[in-house]
Parts: sequence; C-alpha cells; structure tokens
Amino acid sequence: MTDFRLDLCKVDEDTLLALASQGISILTGNRRLTHVLRHHFDQATANDGKTVRPTPDILPWNSWLHRLWEEVLVSGILADEYGQLLTLQQEYVIWRGLIGADLDFRPMSKTASQVQEAWQLCHEWRLPLHESLFQYNEDSRLFWQWQSSFQRIQQKGWLSTTCLPDLLCQCFERGLLPAPDKLVLTGFDELLPQQLTLLEILIRAGCNVEWLQLQSKPSQVTQIACADRHQEGLLMARWVRQKLADNPRAQIGVVVPELAAHREIIVHALDQILIPQVFHPGQPDQARPYNISFGKPLSAFPLITAALKLLNLFKPVISLQDGYPLFHSPFIAGWEQESSARTLLDARLRETGEPSTSIDTLHFYASQPNRRYTCVVLAKKLDALRSWLRICPRKAHPGQWARNFAHMLKLIGWLEGYRLSSEEYQVAEAWNAVLAEMAALDWVMDTLSVSEALSQLGQMARERIFQPQTGEAPIQVLGPLEAQGVQFDHLWMMGLHDGVWPHPPRPNPFIPLPLQRKHGLPHSSEQRELSVTRMLTQRIVTSADEVIVSYPRQEGDETLRASPLIKSYPSMAVDALSVSSIALWRDCVHHAAQLSEWPSDDAPPLLQITAGGGSRIFKLQAACPFRAFAELRLGATSLGELQIGLNAMARGTLLHLAMEKVWGKLDSHAQLTALPDDQLSTLVLEQVEMAVDELAPRYPQTFTRHFRAMEIERLHGQVLEWLVLEKKRPPFRVIEKERKYSVTVGKLGIQLKVDRIDEIADGRRLIIDYKTGKAESNRWFGNRPDEPQLPLYSLIAEEALAGITFAQIRAGNMAFQGIGVEEGIVPGMKSAEQLAQAREFGGWPQLRAHWQATLEALADSFCRGEAAVDPKQYPVTCASCTLQPLCRINELTVLDEADGDRVEGGMDLGTNV
Repeated sequence: MTDFRLDLCKVDEDTLLALASQGISILTGNRRLTHVLRHHFDQATANDGKTVRPTPDILPWNSWLHRLWEEVLVSGILADEYGQLLTLQQEYVIWRGLIGADLDFRPMSKTASQVQEAWQLCHEWRLPLHESLFQYNEDSRLFWQWQSSFQRIQQKGWLSTTCLPDLLCQCFERGLLPAPDKLVLTGFDELLPQQLTLLEILIRAGCNVEWLQLQSKPSQVTQIACADRHQEGLLMARWVRQKLADNPRAQIGVVVPELAAHREIIVHALDQILIPQVFHPGQPDQARPYNISFGKPLSAFPLITAALKLLNLFKPVISLQDGYPLFHSPFIAGWEQESSARTLLDARLRETGEPSTSIDTLHFYASQPNRRYTCVVLAKKLDALRSWLRICPRKAHPGQWARNFAHMLKLIGWLEGYRLSSEEYQVAEAWNAVLAEMAALDWVMDTLSVSEALSQLGQMARERIFQPQTGEAPIQVLGPLEAQGVQFDHLWMMGLHDGVWPHPPRPNPFIPLPLQRKHGLPHSSEQRELSVTRMLTQRIVTSADEVIVSYPRQEGDETLRASPLIKSYPSMAVDALSVSSIALWRDCVHHAAQLSEWPSDDAPPLLQITAGGGSRIFKLQAACPFRAFAELRLGATSLGELQIGLNAMARGTLLHLAMEKVWGKLDSHAQLTALPDDQLSTLVLEQVEMAVDELAPRYPQTFTRHFRAMEIERLHGQVLEWLVLEKKRPPFRVIEKERKYSVTVGKLGIQLKVDRIDEIADGRRLIIDYKTGKAESNRWFGNRPDEPQLPLYSLIAEEALAGITFAQIRAGNMAFQGIGVEEGIVPGMKSAEQLAQAREFGGWPQLRAHWQATLEALADSFCRGEAAVDPKQYPVTCASCTLQPLCRINELTVLDEADGDRVEGGMDLGTNV
C-alpha cells in the first residue's frame, strides 16, 4: 500500500465550475455528480449570456480510465501485450468457469460475484498477494488458486478492468502516455490506494492534482421518529410538496441508505402526494418531478419481462405462466384487435388442466376457425416461429444466440406496431445493449445449449440495474454514496434506524479477515463501518440548509431504534412538522362517491326448458343466486389455477375411470369376496393401468413415464384400500356405472351422470357417488343445502330407493357417508329417523318429498332469473368464489352494515351500486 497522501481542499461550486471552464479535466466519484456538475455548468454559462458554450471535461473516474485505455490502443504502444480489455461480465464468466472447474457442483452466481469482488478489492487496496497470507481458511486458499489461474489467463492478451489503473501506471512511468497538466478530483469520500498510486505517478510526471470538496453548509438538523416506513415515506413526500409550494425553485434531496430495498415505497409515496393524477384510470404517463439515482433490474421492466418469457418458446415445453405475454401483453403484434380472443385462448388452455404446453399446441388452438378464442394474427406469428425453430441450431456461441433471440422476438411480433414511450424506448435500447454484451461473451465462452443461453441472458438482465434518464427535476432521491458532492436547499435523510446505520460488517469471505482489517477494507469491521458512516452522516447533513433525519419505530413485529449517529440532533413531533395537507387520491375518490339507487332487477327468465350445469345449478343457486346466474348463464368464470401434476378434478376423473373398470370386472359383492387377495390386486392393477392410459393422452405434458408409474401406484393402493370396506357390506350387485339420466325438476330439465347404482339383497337400489374430498351428509339439508347433489339423485328412483351415500375414497379415511330407509345398508349409514337433521321430517319418504320440494324451489328461482347478490353465509360462502369484483359484495356489505340492515338466513345487501 502506498504511503502517498493527497490533501482535501474545500471550495465553493463557482470555483469548481471556473476550473471546468478553463478546460481542466474534473474527475467525479459517480455518474450522478457528473450529471449535476455538467448541468450547473450549462446553467452558469447560459446566465453569462454566452452564445458559444464550451463542453466541460467532467467525467467519472472509470470513464477517464477507459479514455486513457483508448489512447493506448490508438497509439499502439502496447499492441503486442494486450488486445482485449475484459468487460465485467466477461470477467464474471471467466471466474465462474474457474470456480466450476474445481467444484463438483455448479457454483451459485453469488459465489462467482464474491470471488470477482475479492479480486477487485485485492487490487484496489493493493493487498500483498503472497500465498502464505491466503492460507487462512479453505475459502481463502481456493481464492488464491483461482486468482492464480486468472492471472495466467490474462497472459492470452486479456486485461482485467480491475488491473487497468496498474497498466496505466506503467504507461505514465515509462513515458508512453503524456501526463495532463492538471487534474481535479471531486465527489470522493476517500481515495483508494490503487488510485493514489496512479495519482502519485502523475504528480511525479508534472501533473498538478487537486482533491476538492464543496464547502459545508451551516445546516439546521431535526430528528423525527415515524410509526413505520409507510408513514415515513408519506410524511417525507408531504414535506417535499410543502417545500416546493413555498419555493418552486428549491432544490430538494432525499437520501435513503437502503434505497434499493425500499425504492417502491418511496416512489409510491412521492406519486401519491406530488402527482396523484397518475392513479386516475386511463391517465397517460406523467412527467415526474423527481429523479431516482438507483434503478431496478432491467428484467423487472414490463417490456423486458415479456421478452424474457417469450424467449421460453425456444423450449419444447413452456409453462402457461411463461406464456402469459402471448395472451395479455400489449407488446405483441395484433394485441389491440385480438386482446379479448387471446384472453379466451388463455382460458381455453387452462381448461386442459395442464400447467404447461408446447408451441404446436398453442398454434393448434389459436388457429381453430370460428371459435371465440381464434387468434388469426397470433396463429400466423406462431406458425412462422415454428418453421424457423425447426432449422434453428440447438447449440451455438453466445453471439449467435444473441442474434437468434433478437430474430425470434421479431418473428413473434414483439414491439411490432407498438408506440414506445420515452422510458420504454430507453428500456428497449438497454435490452439491445445487453444482447450486444452477450455477443461479446464469444471471447470467453464456448457453445451453449438453449437452456444455458436463456439462463445466461436472464442473469444478465437481472443484474443490469437500469434507471431511465429523465429531464431535470427539483427533487433528487439518492443513496448515501450518490449524494457525495451534491448540495440542496432542503434535504430529508430517512430510514436511519440502528439496524442499518451504521451497516453491520459484511467482509468478503475469500480474503483473510485479519488482512482485510489490517488494511481497512470496506465492511471488514464494526469500527470501519462506524467510522465511514459517521463521515457520511456529517457530509450529508452539511449539504443542505435544512435537514430532516428520520427513522421508523416499527418494521413488522420488530421494534426499531434511532441510529446512535442521529440521537444528538433535536427531535420534533410528527404533528409539529410543516407539511402539505393534500388529500390522498383514494380519499378524494371515496369522498366524491355518489350512491345511486336502482330498483331490484332480476335477470331475464330462461327461455329454454333444459339447461347445462347439472347438479351444479342447484348448488350455486343455493349458495348465492347471483353466482349461479353469473357462472352458468353469463359464463363468468375465473381463469383456471395452474398447478404441478393433476388437479383435483383430473384426479377425480381418474378415480371414476378406475372404479368403473374395476366394477366392470367384479360385478358383485360375491365376486369381490370370492377373489383371492393376490388375484384381486392383479385385477385392480390392470384396470388402474387401463384407466391411466385412457386419461393420459389428455395430459401429455403431465404424464411422463415416471409420473405415470407414481399415479398407478397411488391409485392401485387407494382402490384396494376401498375394496376392503366394500367387502364388509351385505351382499349387493352393481347394476349401473357412470350412467346418464335426464331429469326434470320443477320446470327445469337437466342431465345427470350417476357414478354407481347397486342392487341390494331385497332388490332395492342404493345410489353411490364417489368423493375424493371430505364428504358430509349433514350438508344435504335446509332450504339452501350446501351439497344438493345426492338429494337430486334421489329423484331418479321412484319407489325402490333404499338410500343415497357418498363413497369417501381418501387414503387413510375410507368411509360411507349416507342416509337411507334403515341403518346398516352400508357400513356407517344411518336411517332418516336416526339423523338429527332428518328426524323432523318423520321418515324416509317424507325426507325425499322435502328434498324434491326444496330442489324444485331452487330450480324455479333459477328459471325465473332470480340473481340477487345473496350469499347464504357471508363471508364463508364467498371464500371459494372469484366473482367479488363483479358482484361487489365487499362494497355492498359495507353499505349494508352502515344501514344496520340485517336479514336472517342470508343478507339483504340492498340495491346501492
């Protein structure tokens, strides 16, 4: 480490800008300060009335280093030694390869990043690279091995960006590069040893180097404690609005130590208070009066999220979740004219019950003629893409993959005909830059498969932090480091609790800890963090005339305390702070609401006698008439939920198929009990395999060989366990399996499909319905029964019906749940006289008559068009319903509670809309 030191001098901004006007190079510590100084320089020259404005040579330190490297390349002075300056991404790929070659598993991306950071720290802090020092632990020993390999790789003519200052030192020392007459540095809290070494050489070569910092302001600092981060964000935003109201020309800063983690909270708070109109539906993008120094991952921008998901079409199988942009993104050609059809296409694909699909399946459904989900434009794009994918190589170098990805997005119509906003245009340009960066990986990577290339691109998009450029704004939201060298009229520094200010130490795991602490590396110790944080605090609070420092008292269940570095500042109550009292947009909407009274208006009556829906008509009408009308007559159903494996409906179908085939072979209780266990197991296995093979073609993505074997094993055991219970029954014969019936209930004709009907010893019938979920016979009763299916089935048999029962086929919980003429018809069945809910009716015939009357009433109300928003038991009934945005039950309930209008047996939710 060099002993050379450079003295820090404090100046005013006019002095700094005067140096820039003389053509002196001014090197800054970050891009934000570069932008601010250039803007202030332009303002100063404009105020002087000069028509010709000089271009100031103000640039970040790293940009200056790269400019010197370009001079080296142009001069050709090192042409034989170095030919390629590696980008950070190229270096990362090399490090990842070196690490992966030594490990038996693929290293996490964080591991490669930490190793790359260790390499940078070693050079920036000029640590002694002696092997003996790195025998501290296994991690440091591995790092020594990897960095030795990396140094050998550089002998190929590649130069690490981290080593660029060292190379430039050699150039200046050997006189290969001319030293500038003068350099000015500003915006650096500290100069690293590697930087000091280069500056020392420049000074010896005759360069006049000055390290300058803006003079501190005589600030007035106040401390405020807030309830939580959300209150802190809103209070800050109200304070900012008030300051702008007092002085529209004021320059205001907001400094946030954890800006990346709390960016969205801050953005939302500023939008709520400064530009509440952005929350108005259909309002175009508004120019925001603030800039944020820290962006977000490029992959998080909707434009790029859609692109990355679309690129999954390279895979043979894609999840419907990844296919979302095809159906709902406005960035795909034809969306404006096909948006509704594409939504219906998504719904149709979800109806298949599979969470994944293929491009051929997508094209098949999109190109079906005369369907509501027919998408002509999308089908044409998919067809072109299918043709190209057949000839596209499955392995290629990164550069070829970058071109392939760009071509594929063009084929699918990404951004075709879409008018980009200024921000979206910049995002698209950043995406092109990432593709170019991927192409540059040809220097350091071999060929990649499709999945490897997609993984590489996705990682690069996630790690690329991007913030679109905006015009000048009076409010700057910054991190503590970006605030270096920037001064304000008013400043709010927030989030200063003792858990983050100072930060807990987080030393690099690959550099020996004693070595880090000896040389004072960043984040190496509590003392280092406290010292740096104290210096940052002092610098920030003296950068404005008025300063507020705040912290949240609570985060979740955790109680927070003020940072010890702000406790000395005088505190102020939240109520005492002068802030804007502007109402939030949500409150404006709420107070502006006007209720309209509409008379009760039933739906049109059914014109036809029959209706689809079967027993579900009665279940939904009993639960909530509006839900029955919306789902069964309007077709208002939610998109199917995606899940891995078979959903509950498919599993139920598979069980029904298996049971139908098993009883097709057994036929009766006598045959069941007569068959030896091993033969029964074989028979059941054969029938289960046939059932699985019959269902599997409907779910080609799900039924892999391994999944098929698991389902057969599961279902085989489940059916055998159920047959043990069937053996305990009195003699019976299976006479119907999965038979369809046409039934008229009241004025309504419906189709029913009964799982099974048995004939018991005395010739009477027993209706059985298979259930894989929990079955409860006590839910068959009342004027609005929760489970009216089996009572509905009881209308099929006129005289000879002995009972109805659920067959609950659940592993470890096999049972019959039913009611009949007498108990014991099946194990666990009770008679009508024994069941508490049925006892009041007097017997089995009377109970059946009650069911018939109840079902006819429900059928007639459905036919008449009764569609009131009247859940049987709010909110329990609504828990499984997805129609709340349509029926507005929550809003209506609030109004109903306000009126105090309760009606027993349901809810009179009124007609307020």
